[in-house]
Amino acid sequence: MAIATAPVDFEAYDRNSKPTPLDGPALEALKACTELRSASLDALRSLSRQATLRPVGRGATVGAQGTRVDSAILVVRGRIRSVCRAPNGREVSVEVFRTGDLIADFALAPDLPLGNDWEAVESSTLLMIPREAFMLFLRGAPEVLLALAAGLCGRLERSKQLATGIALSGVQERVVSRLVALGRQDGPVQPEGLLIRNRPTQQELANQIGACRETVSRTVSELVRQGLLTPRGRSLLVSKRLIEGSA
Repeated sequence: MAIATAPVDFEAYDRNSKPTPLDGPALEALKACTELRSASLDALRSLSRQATLRPVGRGATVGAQGTRVDSAILVVRGRIRSVCRAPNGREVSVEVFRTGDLIADFALAPDLPLGNDWEAVESSTLLMIPREAFMLFLRGAPEVLLALAAGLCGRLERSKQLATGIALSGVQERVVSRLVALGRQDGPVQPEGLLIRNRPTQQELANQIGACRETVSRTVSELVRQGLLTPRGRSLLVSKRLIEGSA
């Protein structure tokens, strides 16, 4: 669900230490969100005037486990993750949300406390949309509600795949499956394969598949040696052979 229109310059606003309502960039972010494209400009403009841009630093907590967040959140820039931590320090990234992703869970189910911690993977900018304003907006935009429902179903399916993968698959299968999924989020298969534009670190990948970093490092290194993965700066090419073998 990446933003497809021309990028908006949010750097000036990230310097503010406190959230400040900014109708202009807030409206541009809403217009670029995939789930909101069917809404009228007037409805989006009204929603933007009630929303707040919030800069968050790397590692900052967006919502703590057991608490409630009374807003829908649009990731304007950066990445946010839902992370489950065990008492022994092990952790699994249950979901990762990137630029252009709309997180409506908090607004649609306000009485449910957060099951995991939500935090910024990197320095990010979030658009906080108050629940009351968001629900009023949805009552006048049923197409948006259907789009959100479809997105939630897709996320549920990915969570089930993660759970069954951890239970039934080896580390290499889980690494390949996750890399293919990340590549598909960035675009369709090209003649060479799938290009992950911002490849995860080995620790991030380990957190996403429920494995230790050392094992993931050995697995990735072996796949690179075999020519099935090709690093390209900050990007990573997943070969068609690897994609076909994981199908």
